[in-house]
Amino acid sequence: KKKKKNEGLNRRKDTLIKKAYELGEFDGIDIALIICKNGRYTTYRSRDHLSWPLSIAEIQTAYPLPKNILPEDIE
Repeated sequence: KKKKKNEGLNRRKDTLIKKAYELGEFDGIDIALIICKNGRYTTYRSRDHLSWPLSIAEIQTAYPLPKNILPEDIE
């Protein structure tokens, strides 16, 4: 049962990364994706620069102010 759940989560993670890639490629948007599961991180970034993605402090002080979306905002 646990193996089946992990396979489903891995498929969802792969799909999310593919969608992030497509969004960046087709729409010219810079994408940074961080996924944390059980203390293990998977990251994706559309730019291959050491300074990308920006730090949280740099994002929070950017202008115009960033739009922070929480799970409650989606439901």
